[in-house]
Amino acid sequence: SDGTRFTVYLAPAEVAAIGAQTDADGAVWEDAVRSEADLLFECLHMMFLGRTKVTSLTRVAAFCKRVVVAAVHWPPRTAERALDFVRRLLARYPALDRLVSSEDQAGSGVYLRDLDDPDMCNPFATCLYELHWLQIHFHPRVQAAAARLLAYAKAEAKKHQQ
Repeated sequence: SDGTRFTVYLAPAEVAAIGAQTDADGAVWEDAVRSEADLLFECLHMMFLGRTKVTSLTRVAAFCKRVVVAAVHWPPRTAERALDFVRRLLARYPALDRLVSSEDQAGSGVYLRDLDDPDMCNPFATCLYELHWLQIHFHPRVQAAAARLLAYAKAEAKKHQQ
């Protein structure tokens, strides 16, 4: 290993000392995350956006919620990709709009985020409130992606009401 995988943990002076490249946003460590993110989104795409629809809408909603929660903590490029993935899920599974709408009661009970089985965690008992956090993210591209996702969900909700 050449050490680039661990540049996340290095101080700026140490990053400069090893000659790591930074992009325009100053992100040094995202290059190491990129391959894992690529693999993650390829797998999620195959699972949820592949040729056939997933039979359990609850499972799709649970993964949608978990991806958005994780996006709050991910690097900007990965978070932006996560929000794009969630937008595609909302397009593919229109019933997921209940996760974005706060006007409708999506479900009853409590969302059990720590439960291992996504079919049993009751994802429709919550909403994707993290999208509002992501609208005030420090990175402008993540802010824009969150705003686009919310605008898309709002437009789709209007379509379904008509």
